[in-house]
Amino acid sequence: MNKRLSGLDLYRIIGCAFVIINHCNSKVLAQVTPKSLAWYVTVGVIFITKITVPGFFMITGYNLLHRSDDFRVYVKRIVRIAVVLAVMSLFYHVWHILAHTYPTGLPEGATALQKAGAYITGYARALWRDGATDAFWYLYTYLGLMIMMPALQRVAAMFSGKDTDSEGVYGRRTLVCVIFAALIYVSVIPSVSIIWPEAAMNPHFELPMIGCAVIYLFIGHACYLYRDELRAGAGLKVSDLWLIGVFLASFAGNMLLSELEFRMTAGASFVSYSEIETLFMVTESVAVYCFLIKLRAAGSLGRVIGFLAPATFGIYLFADFVCTCTHMIYWNMCRFMNRIFAVAIQDIVAFAAALCIVLVLRLIPEVRKWI
Repeated sequence: MNKRLSGLDLYRIIGCAFVIINHCNSKVLAQVTPKSLAWYVTVGVIFITKITVPGFFMITGYNLLHRSDDFRVYVKRIVRIAVVLAVMSLFYHVWHILAHTYPTGLPEGATALQKAGAYITGYARALWRDGATDAFWYLYTYLGLMIMMPALQRVAAMFSGKDTDSEGVYGRRTLVCVIFAALIYVSVIPSVSIIWPEAAMNPHFELPMIGCAVIYLFIGHACYLYRDELRAGAGLKVSDLWLIGVFLASFAGNMLLSELEFRMTAGASFVSYSEIETLFMVTESVAVYCFLIKLRAAGSLGRVIGFLAPATFGIYLFADFVCTCTHMIYWNMCRFMNRIFAVAIQDIVAFAAALCIVLVLRLIPEVRKWI
């Protein structure tokens, strides 16, 4: 069994908070003057909060890729995500209907049967194609990774050796080399292509089984293989602060590239570099991950992390719901204070609301095993 790392649990908690912050923050960007202080703060928040999903992928890679699960465990993971996706999509679909935001496309005077048919068809379309809410794109990606997990675990097993013995086929240093080579295709070239479109590769060139999410999984797996060298769970030292320096340098690079993109597109686009496959988002996310993986939380901090960590999946599921339900807090607070402070209050209330919902639901044993 894996030793549970407080730092990775903390990353999950921070990540869930960042999901809420990012979704609440997005509306501020459309309401502030470009190049104003509030505009720079809001763009900066985007580049900070987008480390969430890479962190989730790397934690999954750390925890799962070194395993060799039996068929029942494999099916159980897939069923859990599929059921949660279906049930929560139904929750959001019904909520949109009750909030009168769901367009049926039916004429005035449509019968109850016609409306019911439109709602059922709409749910099927939302589940299969459109997605019931913005945040669920990650669930679809995660479900795909779980389906492919046995194949990914077999590939990971080939790099399990420590390069000084006969374990594994290639060794972990080879894995690191493969990751860096793959990042050229997955991250470096796409990053350059945003500013210099002529650098884009032929769209028909593909590296099978290599994608952004998979690379993050294998970065997490590499951290598992090098967990002793990384001092996972051993505690932070002053010498580890260089990782914070990498994060800050990457963040500064993203802000500069955002400025450059803004000028090149005359303001039409300026956050393309917040996509998780771009180079500085990779270095931002990995730096925070490698910093937190060293954390050893004891005492009050450890108890808080242990209390919040089991609720993180549920908080993510309800993130869009609480963001929308607390929207009026933001609008009312804007009458008395700067928008940045108003949205910060909304973020806190939304996170607390999501946490309360999940803690109540987890009191039900049959629900707790799903969220």
